[in-house]
Amino acid sequence: MKKATAIIVGLIILGVLILFSMTFTVAYNQVAIRSTFGKVDEASIIREPGLHFRLPFFADSVSLYDTRLQILESPLENIQTLDGQQIVVRGFMLWRVDREGEGPLQFYRSYPDLTAARESLRSQFRDAITLLSKYDFDDLLGKSSHLAEAEQAVLARMNSVVSEGVKPVTVGISRIAFKESTTSEVVGRMQASRDTLADSERARGSAEAERIRSRAAGVAEKILAFASQRAQEIRTEGEELAARYLTEMGKDEQLAIFLLWVDALEQSLSENTTFIIDTDMKPWHLLEAEGTGDVLSSEGSGASQ
Repeated sequence: MKKATAIIVGLIILGVLILFSMTFTVAYNQVAIRSTFGKVDEASIIREPGLHFRLPFFADSVSLYDTRLQILESPLENIQTLDGQQIVVRGFMLWRVDREGEGPLQFYRSYPDLTAARESLRSQFRDAITLLSKYDFDDLLGKSSHLAEAEQAVLARMNSVVSEGVKPVTVGISRIAFKESTTSEVVGRMQASRDTLADSERARGSAEAERIRSRAAGVAEKILAFASQRAQEIRTEGEELAARYLTEMGKDEQLAIFLLWVDALEQSLSENTTFIIDTDMKPWHLLEAEGTGDVLSSEGSGASQ
């Protein structure tokens, strides 16, 4: 009985081992190359994630590659720019195993694993970064920087590894610094350049301010001329109305004087004010008048005196 149990357990273990050797799993971020007796072709590429079968034991071997973005950073490189400046540069590249077409198969044939691919790419990337020596320093960091163009040139150089199943995605320059021996000279030259630029901007600003002032003065003169003309028109109109009014008032001098007194009286009493004065003073004598006739007669008698 014990012997039979041991045989059954052994058969189960053997079955599990055989089943384990006949299956493999591909993650969503992986691509697999299944070789049969060391031979591979386009059908050997497995991109679909999940559980897959293979021939047991050593008949089939499976290589799994991570297809997520990988980052590669170069060490600090001494480069001389086109205008003779010594700079220190560091760059980076984002890359991945190419999943399209025969990319996984080319990668399998070119590199044993990701580590070997990373070391090979680092050497090629260091060589590609030397393309920055074709640019002046001001083209890399100046006002009209061509750094993005330089990065694209490095990326184009790295596209040569596409045939090896590697897909470069992005290239960037993360650091540009001066060697210590040239820092002072370059900083002085940059300061002189900035001073020249500042003087130019100040001159341009002064010219623009003068133009604005001249334009404002011209507009102000036009407004003042228009206002003066309009004021003269209003004065002329007022004088014409006053002349007509005086003409009408001249027809009855006594009535005109009476109206002026009434107007003066109204203005004097427009506020809550107390006056203590002699009523003989004009126009306060109106307060004692019993009528218009008395006022006019008193005025006429006064005039005759």
